[in-house]
Amino acid sequence: MQIEEKKSRLENLFFNDTIDDETVANIEKMLTRKKVEKLHKYKILYNEKRDAWYTANPQDYNKRIQRKTLGELLDALKPYYIESTSTYLQDIFEEWLDYKRTITDSPNTICAHRKHWKRFFDGTDFFQIPLQEIKVSDINSWANQLIKKYNLSSHAWQTIKTIPKQMFEYAKDHGYIATNPFPELRVTVKFRQVSKPTSETQVYNTDEYHKIIEDLWKSYDKKHEPRFLSIVCNFLMGLRAGELCALRWQDLDMKKWEISIVQEMVHMDATELSNPYYDVYKASGQIVILPGQKGRKGVYVLLDHTKTHTERVIPVVHKAQEIFKLLRANAPDAKPDDFIFGYGSKYLNLRSINSMLEYACKHISTDVKRSHKLRKTYASRLNAAGLPLDQIRACLGHSNTTTTLGYIYTPLTPEESLSIMEKAFAN
Repeated sequence: MQIEEKKSRLENLFFNDTIDDETVANIEKMLTRKKVEKLHKYKILYNEKRDAWYTANPQDYNKRIQRKTLGELLDALKPYYIESTSTYLQDIFEEWLDYKRTITDSPNTICAHRKHWKRFFDGTDFFQIPLQEIKVSDINSWANQLIKKYNLSSHAWQTIKTIPKQMFEYAKDHGYIATNPFPELRVTVKFRQVSKPTSETQVYNTDEYHKIIEDLWKSYDKKHEPRFLSIVCNFLMGLRAGELCALRWQDLDMKKWEISIVQEMVHMDATELSNPYYDVYKASGQIVILPGQKGRKGVYVLLDHTKTHTERVIPVVHKAQEIFKLLRANAPDAKPDDFIFGYGSKYLNLRSINSMLEYACKHISTDVKRSHKLRKTYASRLNAAGLPLDQIRACLGHSNTTTTLGYIYTPLTPEESLSIMEKAFAN
């Protein structure tokens, strides 16, 4: 078949929509890989034990390049043999973000990345440098200037650094660059120092604890809505707010008096959640959009796991047992999958918890401490009572005790602290 005839047939297939843009791109990729394979002078081998393909680095025979598939290996070799038009980090952000969706089940993570991208990186000079021209010195200069410009703490830097770090890794894995210079980054400027907050702002002390519980009971006695007792219970269980909202009667064992923490309610961006990628999660029940939220920018959803993707069982102390008995007696027809703290057709949500806390704090004339401070109060009271740190960690659902230590403050009033100090030096 003559070349012109072949060309004409291909053009007809394209114009008749028999071949779409994606197919054309796949053909181009296949032809590029064949070209790279011809140009590469070293053997390409398969390692059965590692289930991976490997070959010698074209610039250094003593170094290997290894990838899971032959195609990925040829893509990694491409920069060594084929000059391409300049590609910038700016160009591959959306491509990387699409890839990121496939390796995380949290739409909120994607939203956070997009938010940080717009604030710190989008359109800046560093992200306009051709990828193959970026040197370690460029990265060092950019990173240190960014930290100074925004006066970043170490924690803030580690959070936003995830984006360029993973974009460079993606660029290398997909053949945009031959080597990744990002791991050689050195931060030499000082981070903003962050002091640990005071106990007064982080936990409810003994007086506040008793007063706010009394106020919440008064609200319950007046309105008979379980939501008020949800906060009282959480002073006694220390759950994440989303875990508290997601509690169902089937999670509570009223014989052993244990409660299983297996899922969580979270607030998600509706636009991100509408991405077709999440359809499979919604269809399988891994993500359940709660009713009554049509048209909202942010929606409450139930996830089939907790924040750390681990289930835990915590003991229910006597005071909490009495609350659960009361709620159960008031809802004799409740089904196993009904929410414990639901009322009528309504369900407890994160905003409701904080609204109730704000209302109660005003009643007792104390500064507002929001829902996460309940967990810190729970941890701090257990610590003050002498419960071993690792047991507190297990109850909170932390993966390590370092995180748990960050939750522990002084839950005592100044008078209680002084009394203990006096006793310590009494003899």
